[in-house]
Amino acid sequence: MMDTDILDLLGDIGRSAVARLDPAVTLPGDTAIERREKVLQAIRGTVLPRRLEFTAANGDCLAIEVNSSRVTDVFRVRFGVAPDFETDQREELATQLGQLVSDIAMAPTPLSMMSLRPDNALEADDVGITFSEIAKACTSIELLAEPVVSIVPDIAEPVADDDASDSLASQFYVEAERFALGRVQSGAGNGAVKRADGDCAKDQPLHVDQALLEKFARDLAGWDADAADVLAHPQLIVMRPSGGKGASLAVLNDGDDFSVVVHEARKLGAVVNLWTSLAGRTE
Repeated sequence: MMDTDILDLLGDIGRSAVARLDPAVTLPGDTAIERREKVLQAIRGTVLPRRLEFTAANGDCLAIEVNSSRVTDVFRVRFGVAPDFETDQREELATQLGQLVSDIAMAPTPLSMMSLRPDNALEADDVGITFSEIAKACTSIELLAEPVVSIVPDIAEPVADDDASDSLASQFYVEAERFALGRVQSGAGNGAVKRADGDCAKDQPLHVDQALLEKFARDLAGWDADAADVLAHPQLIVMRPSGGKGASLAVLNDGDDFSVVVHEARKLGAVVNLWTSLAGRTE
């Protein structure tokens, strides 16, 4: 960004700054085109590391990590699966981000935004996708000129796994493959292993013995008994290392089975997005 651009940007911020009590601000715009421009402006105007959450009137949300006018991660999306910044190609990421920005702009109004501190410190190699790349991708996505007045529900794709059942724990196991280091699915009653792969497979470094899984199943049963009056199934349990770096665990317990997924701590956004998607299918 050139010095003159920075000065213009600071001038715009100064002229538009107003005192407010609510941390969320409403992004103006009578059309999806105008709202998309406001989302892009918010990305462009974010210099320090922040987590931006854009929320529509119906609760649909786009949550992204932004630093120096670059998107460095995606935590939650309105539809589908969040992009993977470690495996997807740069051009593909820019296209996906352009679509995500366009999707939230087409959501029911009003569209609000919150700027929060990021969960983790920014990694040195998190260069991200620039505002210019995202804006360019948006130019090829046509939006309706009039406000959106109806919503087409997102239809869940079938789970493509011959061994998978219809249980949420099973679906969580299957769909976590894209970000999991290792996975285990066990019966909630006795902890008996139904399947395991990745680093959790037999003879791999994170393979768990049956006695430990049985103890974990008993602990979950005790948790269910203690919290039966206030918590129902399914439940998502997240365990993260101190400092937010390293390997983390995500456990989905649907009452019949539980699936344990080992993942990088920075992939928490992908876990939450998958959980939100699965929970939405039960409504």
